[in-house]
Amino acid sequence: MNLNLVNDLFNNLKENKFVQNFIKELSNYLGNNSNCEREEIPIIEEILSKNNFTTGNQNAIRWNLDDVVLKYAQKNSSSDTIYFIKDNKNNAYDVLKAENGKIEEIEINKKDIPSEVKINDVLKINDNNYVIDNIATKELQEDIKNMAEEIFEKQNINLNKHRKEGHLYMVTEEIGNNRFLWDLTDAPKTEFEETDITKELLSKATEGMVLKYTNGKYEYYSDDGFERAEKIHSSS
Repeated sequence: MNLNLVNDLFNNLKENKFVQNFIKELSNYLGNNSNCEREEIPIIEEILSKNNFTTGNQNAIRWNLDDVVLKYAQKNSSSDTIYFIKDNKNNAYDVLKAENGKIEEIEINKKDIPSEVKINDVLKINDNNYVIDNIATKELQEDIKNMAEEIFEKQNINLNKHRKEGHLYMVTEEIGNNRFLWDLTDAPKTEFEETDITKELLSKATEGMVLKYTNGKYEYYSDDGFERAEKIHSSS
Protein backbone atom coordinates (compact mmCIF):
# COMPACT_ATOMS: atom_id res chain seq x y z
CA MET A 1 0.00 0.00 0.00
CA ASN A 2 1.22 3.48 -0.76
CA LEU A 3 2.94 4.98 2.30
CA ASN A 4 1.25 8.35 1.79
CA LEU A 5 -2.14 6.65 1.67
CA VAL A 6 -1.41 4.88 4.96
CA ASN A 7 -0.41 8.17 6.59
CA ASP A 8 -3.58 9.82 5.31
CA LEU A 9 -5.74 7.03 6.70
CA PHE A 10 -3.95 7.17 10.05
CA ASN A 11 -4.34 10.94 10.29
CA ASN A 12 -8.02 10.70 9.40
CA LEU A 13 -8.51 8.16 12.15
CA LYS A 14 -6.78 10.43 14.64
CA GLU A 15 -8.85 13.39 13.54
CA ASN A 16 -12.05 11.37 13.76
CA LYS A 17 -11.10 10.23 17.25
CA PHE A 18 -10.35 13.79 18.23
CA VAL A 19 -13.70 14.96 16.86
CA GLN A 20 -15.51 12.20 18.72
CA ASN A 21 -13.78 13.08 21.98
CA PHE A 22 -14.47 16.76 21.42
CA ILE A 23 -18.16 16.09 20.81
CA LYS A 24 -18.30 13.90 23.92
CA GLU A 25 -16.63 16.55 26.06
CA LEU A 26 -18.86 19.26 24.62
CA SER A 27 -21.94 17.20 25.39
CA ASN A 28 -20.77 16.68 28.96
CA TYR A 29 -20.07 20.38 29.33
CA LEU A 30 -23.48 21.36 27.98
CA GLY A 31 -25.10 18.76 30.21
CA ASN A 32 -23.32 20.10 33.28
CA ASN A 33 -24.17 23.68 32.37
CA SER A 34 -27.76 22.69 31.85
CA ASN A 35 -27.84 21.26 35.36
CA CYS A 36 -26.38 24.49 36.73
CA GLU A 37 -29.05 26.52 34.99
CA ARG A 38 -31.68 24.29 36.57
CA GLU A 39 -30.10 24.54 39.99
CA GLU A 40 -32.87 24.35 42.54
CA ILE A 41 -33.17 26.70 45.49
CA PRO A 42 -35.17 25.91 48.63
CA ILE A 43 -38.13 28.27 48.81
CA ILE A 44 -37.02 29.61 52.20
CA GLU A 45 -33.59 30.57 50.89
CA GLU A 46 -35.16 32.17 47.81
CA ILE A 47 -37.42 34.30 50.00
CA LEU A 48 -34.51 35.34 52.22
CA SER A 49 -32.35 36.26 49.22
CA LYS A 50 -35.00 38.61 47.84
CA ASN A 51 -35.88 40.42 51.08
CA ASN A 52 -33.89 42.08 53.86
CA PHE A 53 -34.66 40.31 57.11
CA THR A 54 -33.08 40.74 60.51
CA THR A 55 -31.01 37.82 61.78
CA GLY A 56 -33.73 36.88 64.25
CA ASN A 57 -36.43 36.88 61.59
CA GLN A 58 -34.30 34.83 59.20
CA ASN A 59 -34.10 32.17 61.89
CA ALA A 60 -37.81 32.51 62.66
CA ILE A 61 -38.74 31.86 59.03
CA ARG A 62 -36.56 28.75 58.90
CA TRP A 63 -37.96 27.46 62.19
CA ASN A 64 -41.57 28.12 61.15
CA LEU A 65 -41.29 26.01 58.00
CA ASP A 66 -42.04 22.79 59.88
CA ASP A 67 -45.17 24.31 61.44
CA VAL A 68 -46.47 25.55 58.08
CA VAL A 69 -46.01 22.14 56.48
CA LEU A 70 -47.64 20.35 59.42
CA LYS A 71 -50.61 22.73 59.56
CA TYR A 72 -51.16 22.36 55.84
CA ALA A 73 -51.12 18.57 56.14
CA GLN A 74 -53.57 18.60 59.05
CA LYS A 75 -55.94 20.93 57.24
CA ASN A 76 -55.84 19.46 53.74
CA SER A 77 -54.51 15.91 53.98
CA SER A 78 -55.61 14.63 57.35
CA SER A 79 -55.79 11.03 56.13
CA ASP A 80 -52.72 11.15 53.88
CA THR A 81 -49.01 11.46 54.49
CA ILE A 82 -47.37 14.31 52.61
CA TYR A 83 -43.70 14.73 51.79
CA PHE A 84 -42.32 18.23 51.23
CA ILE A 85 -39.01 18.27 49.35
CA LYS A 86 -36.99 20.64 51.50
CA ASP A 87 -33.47 20.54 50.03
CA ASN A 88 -31.05 18.72 47.75
CA LYS A 89 -28.44 16.36 49.17
CA ASN A 90 -26.35 14.74 46.40
CA ASN A 91 -28.12 11.44 45.74
CA ALA A 92 -31.02 12.13 48.09
CA TYR A 93 -33.47 14.84 49.09
CA ASP A 94 -34.04 16.26 52.56
CA VAL A 95 -37.77 15.82 53.09
CA LEU A 96 -40.30 16.95 55.68
CA LYS A 97 -42.72 14.11 56.29
CA ALA A 98 -46.05 15.13 57.85
CA GLU A 99 -48.17 12.26 59.15
CA ASN A 100 -50.75 11.80 61.92
CA GLY A 101 -50.19 15.27 63.38
CA LYS A 102 -46.42 14.85 63.55
CA ILE A 103 -43.56 16.01 61.37
CA GLU A 104 -40.07 14.64 60.94
CA GLU A 105 -37.15 15.26 58.62
CA ILE A 106 -36.09 12.27 56.55
CA GLU A 107 -34.04 11.49 53.46
CA ILE A 108 -35.44 9.94 50.28
CA ASN A 109 -33.09 8.53 47.68
CA LYS A 110 -33.58 10.17 44.29
CA LYS A 111 -33.78 6.82 42.55
CA ASP A 112 -36.99 6.08 44.49
CA ILE A 113 -38.93 9.10 43.23
CA PRO A 114 -39.92 10.42 39.78
CA SER A 115 -37.09 12.13 37.89
CA GLU A 116 -39.14 15.31 37.41
CA VAL A 117 -39.38 15.94 41.16
CA LYS A 118 -37.81 19.22 42.30
CA ILE A 119 -37.06 20.97 45.56
CA ASN A 120 -40.24 22.56 47.04
CA ASP A 121 -42.53 19.89 45.54
CA VAL A 122 -45.10 17.98 47.57
CA LEU A 123 -45.28 14.20 47.18
CA LYS A 124 -47.85 11.65 48.19
CA ILE A 125 -47.87 7.87 47.86
CA ASN A 126 -50.15 6.28 45.30
CA ASP A 127 -50.02 2.52 44.65
CA ASN A 128 -46.79 2.32 46.69
CA ASN A 129 -45.11 4.95 44.50
CA TYR A 130 -44.24 8.57 45.14
CA VAL A 131 -46.22 10.97 42.96
CA ILE A 132 -46.20 14.75 42.74
CA ASP A 133 -49.27 16.54 44.07
CA ASN A 134 -49.29 19.71 41.97
CA ILE A 135 -52.21 21.29 43.78
CA ALA A 136 -50.66 20.70 47.22
CA THR A 137 -47.31 21.97 45.92
CA LYS A 138 -48.83 25.25 44.79
CA GLU A 139 -50.92 25.73 47.91
CA LEU A 140 -48.15 24.86 50.37
CA GLN A 141 -45.64 27.13 48.65
CA GLU A 142 -48.19 29.94 48.91
CA ASP A 143 -48.64 29.25 52.64
CA ILE A 144 -44.87 29.42 53.14
CA LYS A 145 -44.66 32.74 51.28
CA ASN A 146 -47.56 34.12 53.34
CA MET A 147 -45.81 33.12 56.57
CA ALA A 148 -42.64 34.95 55.51
CA GLU A 149 -44.60 37.99 54.34
CA GLU A 150 -46.36 38.25 57.69
CA ILE A 151 -43.02 38.19 59.51
CA PHE A 152 -41.64 40.79 57.07
CA GLU A 153 -44.58 43.14 57.67
CA LYS A 154 -44.22 42.87 61.45
CA GLN A 155 -40.49 43.52 61.10
CA ASN A 156 -41.07 46.70 59.11
CA ILE A 157 -43.64 47.96 61.61
CA ASN A 158 -41.15 47.42 64.42
CA LEU A 159 -38.24 49.02 62.54
CA ASN A 160 -40.30 52.07 61.64
CA LYS A 161 -40.74 52.71 65.36
CA HIS A 162 -36.95 53.06 65.67
CA ARG A 163 -36.40 55.19 62.54
CA LYS A 164 -36.84 58.76 63.71
CA GLU A 165 -36.31 61.84 61.62
CA GLY A 166 -33.19 63.78 62.58
CA HIS A 167 -31.92 61.20 65.09
CA LEU A 168 -28.28 60.14 65.25
CA TYR A 169 -27.40 56.45 65.36
CA MET A 170 -24.06 54.79 66.11
CA VAL A 171 -23.13 51.55 64.35
CA THR A 172 -22.41 49.00 67.09
CA GLU A 173 -22.12 45.79 65.06
CA GLU A 174 -21.91 44.62 61.44
CA ILE A 175 -23.77 41.49 60.31
CA GLY A 176 -23.71 40.94 56.57
CA ASN A 177 -25.73 43.75 54.99
CA ASN A 178 -27.38 44.60 58.31
CA ARG A 179 -26.14 46.95 61.01
CA PHE A 180 -26.95 47.13 64.70
CA LEU A 181 -27.62 50.76 65.54
CA TRP A 182 -27.76 52.61 68.86
CA ASP A 183 -30.00 55.66 69.00
CA LEU A 184 -27.67 58.35 70.36
CA THR A 185 -30.41 60.96 70.38
CA ASP A 186 -32.69 59.01 72.71
CA ALA A 187 -31.47 57.93 76.12
CA PRO A 188 -31.36 55.41 77.69
CA LYS A 189 -29.75 53.10 75.16
CA THR A 190 -31.99 51.81 72.36
CA GLU A 191 -30.32 49.31 70.02
CA PHE A 192 -31.84 47.47 67.04
CA GLU A 193 -30.85 45.63 63.87
CA GLU A 194 -31.39 47.78 60.77
CA THR A 195 -31.92 46.10 57.39
CA ASP A 196 -32.37 49.16 55.18
CA ILE A 197 -29.02 50.82 54.56
CA THR A 198 -27.95 51.77 51.04
CA LYS A 199 -25.18 49.79 49.34
CA GLU A 200 -23.13 52.97 49.01
CA LEU A 201 -23.24 53.49 52.77
CA LEU A 202 -22.76 49.86 53.80
CA SER A 203 -19.06 49.72 52.95
CA LYS A 204 -18.42 52.73 55.17
CA ALA A 205 -20.88 51.90 57.94
CA THR A 206 -18.38 50.35 60.36
CA GLU A 207 -18.45 50.18 64.15
CA GLY A 208 -18.31 53.62 65.72
CA MET A 209 -19.62 55.52 62.70
CA VAL A 210 -22.54 57.86 63.32
CA LEU A 211 -25.45 57.93 60.88
CA LYS A 212 -28.27 60.42 60.68
CA TYR A 213 -31.79 59.49 59.62
CA THR A 214 -33.03 62.15 57.21
CA ASN A 215 -35.91 62.10 54.73
CA GLY A 216 -36.50 58.38 55.11
CA LYS A 217 -32.90 57.16 54.80
CA TYR A 218 -29.59 57.01 56.65
CA GLU A 219 -26.70 59.31 55.80
CA TYR A 220 -23.13 59.53 57.00
CA TYR A 221 -22.75 62.01 59.87
CA SER A 222 -19.44 61.50 61.69
CA ASP A 223 -16.85 59.00 62.98
CA ASP A 224 -16.98 59.96 66.66
CA GLY A 225 -19.61 57.48 67.81
CA PHE A 226 -17.56 56.02 70.63
CA GLU A 227 -16.78 59.49 72.02
CA ARG A 228 -20.47 60.40 71.92
CA ALA A 229 -21.39 57.10 73.57
CA GLU A 230 -18.85 57.70 76.34
CA LYS A 231 -20.32 61.13 77.06
CA ILE A 232 -23.81 59.62 77.27
CA HIS A 233 -22.60 56.94 79.69
CA SER A 234 -20.74 59.41 81.89
CA SER A 235 -23.73 61.76 82.10
CA SER A 236 -26.26 59.06 82.91
